[in-house]
Amino acid sequence: VFPDVTKRPWAGRLTDEFKSGACHAGQYESSVVLAERPDLVREEKRRSLPANDVSLSLAIRDGKASFHDAGGPQAYFGFPAAATSDEGRRTIDVLGSILQEAVLLQMEADHAATQGG
Repeated sequence: VFPDVTKRPWAGRLTDEFKSGACHAGQYESSVVLAERPDLVREEKRRSLPANDVSLSLAIRDGKASFHDAGGPQAYFGFPAAATSDEGRRTIDVLGSILQEAVLLQMEADHAATQGG
C-alpha cells in the first residue's frame, strides 16, 4: 500500500507548506529530518536560508526540468529556517496514521472482493 499523500483524502492532513507545493528541503521535509536524524542537518546553513515560496509542484507541472529553472537555484523550496523537530514528529505521526488507514482500507477492499461484494 502506497497512499499518494499529494491527493485526497490524505493531502489535507499535512502541513500548509506541503499543501502549497513549496516543499523540497523546506520546513516540511527539514522538520522530519530534524526529528529523526538531526545529525544530517547543517544547522547554521539551514537557519540562514531565506524563504522560497515558489511551488515546485506547479513548476514541474509547467515543464521546468531543473531546480534552477523551477525557481530554486539553491535546490530548496519552502522555509527550512522555520523547521522544528516538534513539527517533524507531528508530521511523522500524521504520515503513520495515513499509512495505517490506507492499509486498513485496502484490507477492507480485499475482503469485500473475496466475498463477492
